[in-house]
Amino acid sequence: MTAASEGGFDLAALYVAVDAKREAESLTWAALSREIGVAVSTIRRFASAADAEADGVLMTVRWLGSAPERFARRGSLGGDLLPSGGVVRADMNQLRRTSAGADILPSRTRTTIQKLARIAAAEHRSIASLTRTSAI
Repeated sequence: MTAASEGGFDLAALYVAVDAKREAESLTWAALSREIGVAVSTIRRFASAADAEADGVLMTVRWLGSAPERFARRGSLGGDLLPSGGVVRADMNQLRRTSAGADILPSRTRTTIQKLARIAAAEHRSIASLTRTSAI
């Protein structure tokens, strides 16, 4: 079973979408990395990884112009686009205030996309609603 079929986030599908857009726009991997603000190795790892740091995934999804739910099995819950401008990040304070994220330690400043997707699903919220932007 894949992460997406278990209700999580399908990183392999994200990789396929990113690579298709990269090729359509004739971007090198280095140019893509600069445009998104995520390391090439991180983006390429999406093809085979079960999980990844949420912030890099969120920046990549925003570059695609898609709602994160495009890559998550969420039933009938639709998704929202990620906020534009700045660096998009999982909002850890907001995650801690949810029932599903109450176990996140105050010292944690980052989370994974699978945890973020699970919390969003458990709370019946969009992934984008649990994010914030910060200055570049």
